[in-house]
Amino acid sequence: MATNKPFSPGLTGSGLKLIAIGCMLIDHIAWAFADTLSPLGFGMHLIGRITAPVICFMLGEGYRHTRSFPRYLGRMAVFAVLSYLPFIYFLTGSLPDGNSFLSLNMLYTLTLCLLALRVDERLKGTDRNFALALLGLLSLFGDWPVVALLYTLNFARNRRDFSRMVRNFAWITGGFVLVFGYQYWQMGMEPMEIWGNLAFQFGTFLALPFIRLYNGQKGRNIGEKWLFYFFYPVHLTLLALLHWGI
Repeated sequence: MATNKPFSPGLTGSGLKLIAIGCMLIDHIAWAFADTLSPLGFGMHLIGRITAPVICFMLGEGYRHTRSFPRYLGRMAVFAVLSYLPFIYFLTGSLPDGNSFLSLNMLYTLTLCLLALRVDERLKGTDRNFALALLGLLSLFGDWPVVALLYTLNFARNRRDFSRMVRNFAWITGGFVLVFGYQYWQMGMEPMEIWGNLAFQFGTFLALPFIRLYNGQKGRNIGEKWLFYFFYPVHLTLLALLHWGI
């Protein structure tokens, strides 16, 4: 784990995690109760896009400082399983069926991101590329497919070169938006509807100033090993109950 250091300006790891949790809550409230194409929905989703990049960045920091990778991975995987039903219920208002049983949550994707960091560190050449490609394919069943893996690897590889990190981040985000734009076009959406469903994705860039302010310190103990894990399924369940009815 990161050791406590004398105070320095900027955001600690705890501060970044709280920002991610707050933005995630705003985003999920918007998915449950706001029209995506309304000004309110757009603004809330714009803020919500901060969540994934910050979480992926902090995942890399957690990987660097963890005392036990198997425990870290196991903790993520267990809560991914515990979040399975809440996530699907939040999305659909029902239990898993033939259309939704492979709709997996963000903790599932983050579990794969952790494995990607391990692969990137331990394997080389063709073996590494094959393993990363396999993890990318598996991520297609999860929330933020592929892009979360790319964000995580970019942050980890370029943590000492912020300019390069930002350039790669821009390419990843641009590709992500183009892929989803093509999918929406294939679904028959009108151009303005496509733009309305894509424009807020550029809110991911709002995460970069927060990441830049990270001072490398752990910060106050806010139960970071457990806060995010418990918050994720609990808030999804509560929002789903409020949205779909108890």
